[in-house]
Amino acid sequence: METLTITNPFSILSKREREVLDLILQGTQVKDISASLELKSNFKKNILSKVGVNNNIELFKLAQEYKII
Repeated sequence: METLTITNPFSILSKREREVLDLILQGTQVKDISASLELKSNFKKNILSKVGVNNNIELFKLAQEYKII
């Protein structure tokens, strides 16, 4: 029988992506994150895609589930 292992989806984020995630979860506007960290406009979409969510609401719920916030 195969064992299903559930891993933290946030563990695949790079250190920089984790830094951006923390700013998003603090409520920092995307345009402010982009300007202050000199990021391309698709950075948020990449993070959402990596953790398997479609929007901020799902991101916040997932972060709560994994005790990120």
